[in-house]
Amino acid sequence: MSRDRRKPVVFQGLEAGLKLFRWIVLVLTVLFLGSGVQIVTKENVGLLMRFGRLQGASLNDQIKQPGLVLALPHPIDRLIQVPVKQEGEVVVDEVWKGITELAAIDKIDPLMEGYCLTGDQNIVQAKLVAKYRIDETTGPIRFRLWMDNPEGLLRNVVLAALTQTTTEWEVDDVLRLQRSIEGQVGSTESLAETVKRRAQARLDALDSGMTISAIEFKEIHPPRHVVADFRDVQNARIDMETQQREAEGFAKGKIPAARAEADRLIKEATAYETSLVAKTNAELSVFTDTYEQYRNNPQLVRKRIAMETFEEIMQDVGNAVFARPGTRVILPNQEAKRD
Repeated sequence: MSRDRRKPVVFQGLEAGLKLFRWIVLVLTVLFLGSGVQIVTKENVGLLMRFGRLQGASLNDQIKQPGLVLALPHPIDRLIQVPVKQEGEVVVDEVWKGITELAAIDKIDPLMEGYCLTGDQNIVQAKLVAKYRIDETTGPIRFRLWMDNPEGLLRNVVLAALTQTTTEWEVDDVLRLQRSIEGQVGSTESLAETVKRRAQARLDALDSGMTISAIEFKEIHPPRHVVADFRDVQNARIDMETQQREAEGFAKGKIPAARAEADRLIKEATAYETSLVAKTNAELSVFTDTYEQYRNNPQLVRKRIAMETFEEIMQDVGNAVFARPGTRVILPNQEAKRD
């Protein structure tokens, strides 16, 4: 008859501990393997790096679209998320100094503050914001892997485009942020659009994967040392333009009235000319008829003209007293009659 050999309590505890340890190791292994599974958010795309090397045989495989991404745990794999659907912005203030800051000296120190030169040898200071987007096709790889500081590159490119553009513009156009295009009446060129176009050409040449969506000037002004003089000039120019507009408005009001008066005088002269010509023609017609009658019967015409003339005289005389021939007539003294 065999005896039931029971293991010592110590060994039973060790066996239980080993079983528990195996379960813990299994759970930790599952958690470790599952920790590599990550999610690319809807506003980003992902780049999967394995031991620092980009994974994927083609461009479509290399760029992970939003959703679940199966990867090995860190530090084997690393998922880089690139915000391609978000608009980033970079502030360019290397050539700007606040206009309200007190100036210790009456001139600009290039080591302490920046500035831009204009085409007519003036100085302006500007602060602007460059907004950009990352190209969804090849932009994520170039933006994150090819460049150490992409936003710094964008800042330098925009700054170079700004300084180049201002050297071709006059200071008044720079401060207005636009200028008229020579040879094209009514057409203007925007300073922001010109800077944007030139900066984008530089980015494309560098194959940066970034697209500038907008350039916004936050502040642009002459140096604070002479800003009061610039304001005086601008106020004088505004006054001049105001008076010019008032003069043009006055002229626009007077010119139609003068034209109307001229038209009236021309019409009156034309009507007078017409009536005078008609009267002359009528008198000429009467004279012609009288002359034809005179040629036919001169005595009768003379008598008729004398009678008509006598009738006109009698109408002007009024009351008349006729005296017989040979009668002596004494006229009253007009001076005595007045007295």
